[in-house]
Amino acid sequence: MARQSILYFILLSALIDKSQACFCDHYPWTQWSSCSKTCNSGTQTRERRIVTDQYYFENFCGQLCTKQESRECNWQTCPINCRLGDYGPWSDCDPCVQKRFKVRPILHPSQFGGQPCTEPLMTFQPCIPSKLCKIEEIDCKNKFRCDSGRCIASKLECNGENDCGDNSDERNCGRKKPVCSRSYKPIPSVQLMGMGFHFLAGEPRGEVLDNSFTGGVCRTVKSSRASNPYRVAANLENVNFEVQTKEDDLETDFYDDLIALEDNKHQEALGSSQATGSFHVPIFYSSKRSRSSSHTSAFKQAIQASHKTASSFIRIHKVIKVLNFTMKTKDLQLSDVFLKALNHLPLEYNSALYSRIFDEFGTHYFTSGSLGGVYDVLYQFSKEELKNSGLTKEEAKNCIRIETKKRFLFVKKTKVEHRCTTNKLSEKYEGSFMQGSEKSISLVQGGRSEYAAALAWEKGSSAPEERVFSDWLESVKENPSVIDFALAPITDLVRNIPCAVTRRNNLRRAFQEYAAKFDPCRCAQCPNNGRPVLSGTECLCVCQSGTYGENCERHSPDYKSNAVDGNWGCWSSWSSCDATYRRSRTRECNNPAPQQGGKRCEGERRQEEHCTFSIIQNDGQPCISDDEYMKETDLPELESDSGCPQPVPPENGFIRNEKKQYSVGEEVEILCFTGFKAVGYQYFRCLPDRSWRQGDVECQRTECLKPTVPEGLTLSPFQTLYKIGDSIVLTCPRGLVVNGPSRYTCSGDSWTPPILDSLSCEEDILTGLRGHCQPGQKQLGSECVCMSPEEDCGHYSEEICVLDTTSSHHFTSSASQRMNPVVMTPATTGKNVQPPPPSVSACYPPGAPRAETNSSASK
Repeated sequence: MARQSILYFILLSALIDKSQACFCDHYPWTQWSSCSKTCNSGTQTRERRIVTDQYYFENFCGQLCTKQESRECNWQTCPINCRLGDYGPWSDCDPCVQKRFKVRPILHPSQFGGQPCTEPLMTFQPCIPSKLCKIEEIDCKNKFRCDSGRCIASKLECNGENDCGDNSDERNCGRKKPVCSRSYKPIPSVQLMGMGFHFLAGEPRGEVLDNSFTGGVCRTVKSSRASNPYRVAANLENVNFEVQTKEDDLETDFYDDLIALEDNKHQEALGSSQATGSFHVPIFYSSKRSRSSSHTSAFKQAIQASHKTASSFIRIHKVIKVLNFTMKTKDLQLSDVFLKALNHLPLEYNSALYSRIFDEFGTHYFTSGSLGGVYDVLYQFSKEELKNSGLTKEEAKNCIRIETKKRFLFVKKTKVEHRCTTNKLSEKYEGSFMQGSEKSISLVQGGRSEYAAALAWEKGSSAPEERVFSDWLESVKENPSVIDFALAPITDLVRNIPCAVTRRNNLRRAFQEYAAKFDPCRCAQCPNNGRPVLSGTECLCVCQSGTYGENCERHSPDYKSNAVDGNWGCWSSWSSCDATYRRSRTRECNNPAPQQGGKRCEGERRQEEHCTFSIIQNDGQPCISDDEYMKETDLPELESDSGCPQPVPPENGFIRNEKKQYSVGEEVEILCFTGFKAVGYQYFRCLPDRSWRQGDVECQRTECLKPTVPEGLTLSPFQTLYKIGDSIVLTCPRGLVVNGPSRYTCSGDSWTPPILDSLSCEEDILTGLRGHCQPGQKQLGSECVCMSPEEDCGHYSEEICVLDTTSSHHFTSSASQRMNPVVMTPATTGKNVQPPPPSVSACYPPGAPRAETNSSASK
């Protein structure tokens, strides 16, 4: 058949040579058909208008011309419009603000160019409360009370300084007593140190600390650049002026895609220490890492630029410090606007009202840092042009560094390398490698905004002027930003105000709900393994190296990967508070799950935290202030001539009819928490000598708590409590097995066997080797042969009960131990278990009978 085809083509070629070749365009194309899909890659077709005339047959047009063509169309991903859920029920009428509220969630953010959500998420209406407002004014005692409710030291009254913030301490004063003998200016830009910082958005917000307050102390600091000292704010522990403008401290980074740059936002927490509560996490930022966020316009601009072509990025950055500062750890003076916002918060928890604090003032405040600027420019290069230039990544980084020094920093002793001016990309732009970039994006911090913006440019436009950098550098001294800083939660500032404890707890609860709004778990999967990020109510796609397009749906010819990295789904709701005052929540790596060799999700699958619950009727939130640590039960006991004080219940137990004093002859009943049962006599009797007659009673555990299992393992069945005798099974994703026991049993106060922290998932090699054979064997073709000791015993396997036919003894053994030909039978209770003899082989010899196995040694 093949020989006939070859002969046919030879004859056809000979005939064509003797005739005129067909001019296919003699038969024009029809118009392209409409696209089969409006999005998500459809197809269009067109056909030639063929006329079967003499020319058609004489020139073999039927064989030489393509009669039909198709092409891809509407390859962009279908847009997803932002969808809001229905409003929930009205809240109770808040007695302090006399309003009630209802909110609705964002079910899905807009994505792929869909319509954004513009309607409000919260609505309210006036109401008549049925309860009294419990907010109490704070007692200033022997201090001066400002009109705003703030308490300040009495000595600050009539000192010529606005210590209250509303100037109420300087009214109706006769003679004023100045604090300092002369007038001093405040530290330049000291108000920036008191700004709040939005950790999730990566940007400063409203002023939370009043750094104009000096506390009636005349403390000054001198700068080498100024002849007169500056007055130091009371909130500052230490201030140190310094100027760093080294010529050789330029740093460059190369990014194959923006995903690595976006990861810096999550890795900026260079150190952290967990204190009580899930919100007490100090965070340390470094100017050496990008502070870019998907919420800043500059980073969004970089994402949109990467959609136009497959791109690589080179980032160059330099730090200029003006001064270092450290805040006090306590007794910080709050700004007037922040104090008013806190005082207007209701006692009853309201997610929308409490979340507005984070919108306006951020989630953290600065505890230390530096004032200065960061020269930070991101250059976008076409991946294809950069490849054709012949430069390595290190060479490309070095060329940007050299050209920046020469063009902007005016470093005289700059050695220009030959490769930077003679490569194929630089030769197109008169030896400038920098101008071969598609565009540059300014991530600059500090300085005047017009100079910072002028440091960026786009291909086709003129490059920044040479004096732009020096102009910006000078402006940093007068308009610095906070860089290289440490953060603490803004909730730590909620102190010494009415109902501070109540409001602080409400703010911590609101933060967990607020942070979920920035979680991209509700975004749809991006094409070509793009990384979804959430910007407001819009999901954006950060493209992988070698991919581009509005939603990363296009890719370069050399992009061959089909891998899909795993992404976390949204967190579940918190479980109810259990008997150990703990609650937990989980999330799954299924948005999407890893596919085709993609990476598994990074981070924890399960979170657990302390919680509280109350058995008392809820009559509304109490107003608890910082100085109200003493509860009613903590008050000193009043001496009584008769009766008994409250007895001490056993561990994990409580008193049903609890009170402070009991009459002679009165009994109390001991009850146990959920998961425990009382063993012994449960009643105590008050005796005339004010002692208690009580027998031995204890609360013994009747259930096991849900264990904490290592990351990557799945527990089933998933319950909060397990009864004695209940079993759980640990499993791994498909293709992996647990490297230890997989079944555990509740034995009262613990699990048997103990669940080790070293458990993990490993590749399931034994199952593949074993095939359909018995334990200790592997399948080769259609036969079962013995495994080597390394193959059989190199991985964990469940223990089995075996019968040695030579000694007629049962014993428990790992499936990997070697023994003589045996018959394996289920173990029976009470059988003597003896160690196996030394001459044992775990494999069945040819012709040995098949055996039954029991994979649980406890059966």
